[in-house]
Amino acid sequence: MQSKVLSAIVAFLAVIAGSVIFFAHPDFTWHDQQRLGQVCISIGAFVGISLLGVPAVVRVNRVWVWPAVGILVIGVLSASLALHPFWAVAEYALLVAGIGISAFVFYLMREFGDRADLVLGGITRLLLAGMVLQFYVSVFSAMAHAELFFTPWSLLYGFSNMRFEGQFLTIVVPLLGATLFIPNDSSLRYPRWLDKFLMVSLASMVFVAGTRGTIAAWLAASIIFWCLTGRARNTANRMFLVLAMGFVLAWLVLFSVSGVTGQPAEYRFSGDQVFGLSAREILWQQAWDKIVEFPWLGVGPMHFASLGNRVAAHPHQSLLQIASEWGLPVFFMVTATVAIWVFKVFAEVRFGDTKAGSDLRWALLFAVLASMVQSMVDGVLVMPYTQLWLAIVVGWCSARCLPVFKGETTRVPGWVPLALWGAANALLVAVVVTSYPSLVGAPEYCGGGPRFWCNGRI
Repeated sequence: MQSKVLSAIVAFLAVIAGSVIFFAHPDFTWHDQQRLGQVCISIGAFVGISLLGVPAVVRVNRVWVWPAVGILVIGVLSASLALHPFWAVAEYALLVAGIGISAFVFYLMREFGDRADLVLGGITRLLLAGMVLQFYVSVFSAMAHAELFFTPWSLLYGFSNMRFEGQFLTIVVPLLGATLFIPNDSSLRYPRWLDKFLMVSLASMVFVAGTRGTIAAWLAASIIFWCLTGRARNTANRMFLVLAMGFVLAWLVLFSVSGVTGQPAEYRFSGDQVFGLSAREILWQQAWDKIVEFPWLGVGPMHFASLGNRVAAHPHQSLLQIASEWGLPVFFMVTATVAIWVFKVFAEVRFGDTKAGSDLRWALLFAVLASMVQSMVDGVLVMPYTQLWLAIVVGWCSARCLPVFKGETTRVPGWVPLALWGAANALLVAVVVTSYPSLVGAPEYCGGGPRFWCNGRI
């Protein structure tokens, strides 16, 4: 019975994850409806983990528990002293919700093993296949209606800014390189050529969107993997090939549509636009100034958006974002924790290179590393759909790649993290209810934003 209820919850959450990028709500922007979906998924994951059963006492590696406590405590202080404490706490609640979603995925993977890999891998492929289908339908539609105004972004769908789609694809496209687990006694056979087709098509969509951060992230992660041996190098070679074929396919698509419609189709990766910071240096300088001015607690979670920067409402650089908004103590705790996590995962994946499932482990690590690289130049930690999938993949990667800890642990009452996550969900629901009237009918363009909602102001 419990398994059936969990299956229903996972199916419901998968429907939400797909609907927020495939079906436009007439009264909401894409960004806002994805934020609403993120809140719904956090609530559903909370119900799911409650059904799984949280033990009375949770044993946690001290490497993780003490930095987590420090970040949460300092975060409360930073939020309480911010210009808009309510919105600062809302950002704090988003962090807790993201960790909760990761924990739910982690427990699912550890509880159901290969079956969970199959389900989540299948959901990911269905989602990406729908995006690719929509892309090719849009290409043929543009050719069939040559009289309509054409821009490359009209071939894409589901995001307020199509480069936000690139952030999402940075995380999920590498996962297609792993073989979908299907039990040996099953009559079902999944065609591997479909994964290759999806990867090339999705890479071409990234080139059409002009998301330089995604391309740079895939290249950087591929170079790191290529310096290794075994399946890591195979992963790198596959991504190099996908990037090359995606570049050519995107050029062919835009050249064909331009030829049929008689309208110019700007290809961002064929000109000088490939290079340059796009005014990011202005954002980085202001973030640095705030670090110097408020080194201990920062300006408050989400509060770069309160500075009124004319370029954007977030720094487009994760390290500067954390340091300027949460303060240097949190910055050092986060970077140390992430560095330890990467080291442990990397060591475990290399150790198990010849074992079953290593292609999935390398793909998961590649996805997380690529997203980390992109966060150095983009708002990976800001956009709701990217936040959601980063939480999912980090939880998945932790379950499959972190070694089982056998040293001394810290005993944490099981109700404590559950109560914290429940309180965060309650606050997010309150934000949704109070903000709803201002979201209805809001313009699609987000001037200077977005941060929490599409308007980008707090």
